[in-house]
Amino acid sequence: MCSVTEQSQASIRPGDNVLVCCPSFTSAEPRACLDLLTPGGSTDVHALSVLFTQSPGDHIDAWQRIAGAYPTRMRIVAVDADAGSKRTTEAVDTDRAVERVGSPHNLTRLGVRVADCLDEWDGSAESVVVCFQSLTTLLQYVDVESAVEFLDVVAERCTATDAIAHYHLDPQAHDEGTIDRLRELFGTTLTFEDGEWSADVDGRE
Repeated sequence: MCSVTEQSQASIRPGDNVLVCCPSFTSAEPRACLDLLTPGGSTDVHALSVLFTQSPGDHIDAWQRIAGAYPTRMRIVAVDADAGSKRTTEAVDTDRAVERVGSPHNLTRLGVRVADCLDEWDGSAESVVVCFQSLTTLLQYVDVESAVEFLDVVAERCTATDAIAHYHLDPQAHDEGTIDRLRELFGTTLTFEDGEWSADVDGRE
């Protein structure tokens, strides 16, 4: 087994969608997230993050703390279950914007926000990277099959944009049936267990 950086360099390419199975609140999770958001160690990327749990401020700080720099362009869609249906956009600066979307039940609205960003960056000279944090929280608001239908569309859109997209899942919070159903959507699964990462690419470990 090897680090998530080595695993990503060995098996993950533009257009790939990656399921990241890692217990929440471990030090390995934010490091893996930033490794996947900085392919080849470069911050010259256009980064889209969909956040259900982590605050935009903490996510932006993690870039500086772990990656040592901010991405070339950053868009954050913060899903706030307490915000109702109100939608707001905050310009942190010209290269970083935070869009707050209420109602995590409304997957159509969330999907439109993701698609709008990917459409804007399609054809960019910089790599496009996507973080979805997290599927575990999403599944607190919608059933598994609704989530699968939504994620299938998102994953196809990321592939069409040649984005490297990863999706966080806490395996301790779900039964094996749910995990297996979600794994069907992803060509690569990275799993953190017993202090090490392993990769399953299209069913081949």
